Amino acid sequence: MSGAAAPVEVKTLPPSDSWPGWCGAKVKQRSVAGLFSKSGAQSYYMMIDGQRLAGVFEMGGLKPSWRNAALQSVPIDLEQTLSIGPFTRKRDLVSTKDMIILVNSDRLEGFIDSVDVATGIGLEVATPAPAPGEKPGKQVMRIPMDRIAEIRLASKSKPAGGWRIWLADGSAIDVDSWSDDQNQCRARRPHAVAEMESVVLPWTSVLAIAPNSNAMTVLANCPWKAIPEADASATRLSPPTISSPFIPTAFDATPLDLHGPGAFQFSFPKTRGTLSMTLSIPPQLGSAVGCHASIESNGKILWQGALTPEFAATDLRLPFEGEELTVRLDQSKRGAFGCALRLGDAIVISDSCSESPPPTRSPASAPAKSDL
Repeated sequence: MSGAAAPVEVKTLPPSDSWPGWCGAKVKQRSVAGLFSKSGAQSYYMMIDGQRLAGVFEMGGLKPSWRNAALQSVPIDLEQTLSIGPFTRKRDLVSTKDMIILVNSDRLEGFIDSVDVATGIGLEVATPAPAPGEKPGKQVMRIPMDRIAEIRLASKSKPAGGWRIWLADGSAIDVDSWSDDQNQCRARRPHAVAEMESVVLPWTSVLAIAPNSNAMTVLANCPWKAIPEADASATRLSPPTISSPFIPTAFDATPLDLHGPGAFQFSFPKTRGTLSMTLSIPPQLGSAVGCHASIESNGKILWQGALTPEFAATDLRLPFEGEELTVRLDQSKRGAFGCALRLGDAIVISDSCSESPPPTRSPASAPAKSDL
């Protein structure tokens, strides 16, 4: 399948219930950048099951809701909310307290107990003890919506359910099933809106579909740490780092630009499966790069090679087992300036992906929503 300005013909695409053991498909678009408007998709409603809806607060009703281009009006349930605001990777949302980030970058921690479209966010915070030996008190602060840049809740994540569809505006929605409907994707029973029977999505806006996103470990979402070279100077001005600005990408596998010299260690739940990625040189360093790269796990080298201006993009499909992956960049001829590698579409696909049939889900019932 390919996406363009013209209608996309999908004549032989089977329905979702006839794809047992299928892991996922990337829908090739000619220009994803042209489908994504940064100015129009700066905010996301992120849920604890990994769903993400691009849009804005809907201020017209009595209860807070989120306006999304595909699903229209989505009720906001604080019990199911991870964050609301600019895109933040799930690995960076681990906290024991709710948090409000103001437009001036100040951060307020406490317990978010309510969202009101008129009076703003209610944040319960501790107050000093009135007298020695007494317990601290509690006070609810109300912060107007126009002062808030982001809301983060200390909520526990839960596995995704159903089929996940990634869209060009950065949304990732879960549905019971889907089928091709007159060269458009008809997604049935979106999980974010229990009462909605189906939603029609143009194929030109669909980046990827997977029946079990829990079987994919995306490196861009994994915690990582940089390990400098053993002989690196303590006064080094450019420590090893990873650059990965968010752009809507199939499976959320955002490109990772690794800048060395040094090693980069990714950690994730123990997995046995296939490591899939594309290696290339970051465009801005194409003519200057000169170093050695290796990919390692459990003390074994899975791949190694020299990175030069002549290095051609290389697709890797490697057996993998473990919970750590290390990418090492060293032997740089030009120091940090010539030591970089891009990991594209970097995913570890669990062996369990091919063993499981497409997920099924009982008929949706209205979830319990907080009384806001």
